[in-house]
Amino acid sequence: MCLDSVKSVKSEKLPKDQYHMGWKVVRINKDKQTFDSLYNIDMPLNKWLRCKRPLCDILYTGSNSDRTYPAGFHIFTTREAARRWNVTSCMTSHVVKVRYRRVVARGTQNWRECVVAKEMYVEKPKSIK
Repeated sequence: MCLDSVKSVKSEKLPKDQYHMGWKVVRINKDKQTFDSLYNIDMPLNKWLRCKRPLCDILYTGSNSDRTYPAGFHIFTTREAARRWNVTSCMTSHVVKVRYRRVVARGTQNWRECVVAKEMYVEKPKSIK
């Protein structure tokens, strides 16, 4: 996933006990209690995840922009934006609420507001047993 347009690129740090809320499209693996998004990499639920090297050293360019931004977790700012992306991406997935911090870029993805963050926490959805 890449941002279509990059509105701002700056590093934001919050105290460890503060975070923002957003929405992400994921596939839940009930057996392993993990999730994956676009790249089919199993990641644990109910744990803060950090974008690590070497992935985090990559700079991306927005597809409709010449501005670069650091790699990170792409998170939609509204549930509706995540739902609409889920429909257009052809993924059989869940739209889940996530916590995030350390925003490094803001922009749009599929014409919807999106942030790129270095840290993300995905809770196990209540609908998944």
